[in-house]
Amino acid sequence: MRFLKKFRINFFDVLVVLLLVLVLGSLLYLRTSKKTQWITVRLVAANDEWWFEGSPPQWWYVDNLVVGQTMRNAVGGTTAKIVGLEIFDIGAYKRRAFIDIQLQGSYDTKRQMYLYNYQPIQIGKALDLTFGKNNVHGIITYINELPSYTSKTIEVRIAAIRPWVAQTYKPGLIMKDSQGKPLAEILAVSVYQSQVSEVTEESQRSLKKYQGSLYVDATLQLRIQTFQSGGVDYFVDRAAIKVGEQISFQFPQTIAREAEIIRIVE
Repeated sequence: MRFLKKFRINFFDVLVVLLLVLVLGSLLYLRTSKKTQWITVRLVAANDEWWFEGSPPQWWYVDNLVVGQTMRNAVGGTTAKIVGLEIFDIGAYKRRAFIDIQLQGSYDTKRQMYLYNYQPIQIGKALDLTFGKNNVHGIITYINELPSYTSKTIEVRIAAIRPWVAQTYKPGLIMKDSQGKPLAEILAVSVYQSQVSEVTEESQRSLKKYQGSLYVDATLQLRIQTFQSGGVDYFVDRAAIKVGEQISFQFPQTIAREAEIIRIVE
């Protein structure tokens, strides 16, 4: 009795206890009332400079990611798993990285949205995950419906390039992703004298003009991988497959930059 008399319970003590019970009860309800399930999302690795995608990372950021890597919680349970990778060079030390991840989450029937760690899973929302030593930060672009690819054959024209650049374009040259999947393959090449009379090049912060006779034009026929959205076909790096649009390809030892689509074969 003497021990109990030392502690005086007032209204605020009761209020604090009730709040703690309410919070713990709410957390327990959220954990037990929502059935966990695997949610597949596609991330495009990026920073948060722009909400829609951000700028692509440098090569080292995604170089060590592999399919099968997992993220675990404090008790060793798997909460996320990499199930697909599509990483390819886009020049200037940068790579485009699409990462397919399964998340251990739930579905909120009231708000009609998926949740992961009690946070909404929404297209355009940033997500931070850790796989071993690798941090993965990206923007969600797909939820449970990943894009399907189809092959298309197109012809492109690259105007006013140096002859030694044109010589690097050969039938059979292939652009691949990190998993070895072909993204674009050159089927045929035609090189001819450029019709431009003068070409201006930027070199060491200065502009220099050269005679057009020093340059050639090249026409390439390529088989490329595309996906469709809103009735429009796109190359994997988001170029619209339309006559007059520009598209670029990063091959292992050369680049076809600012190529104009002149024909969609099939």
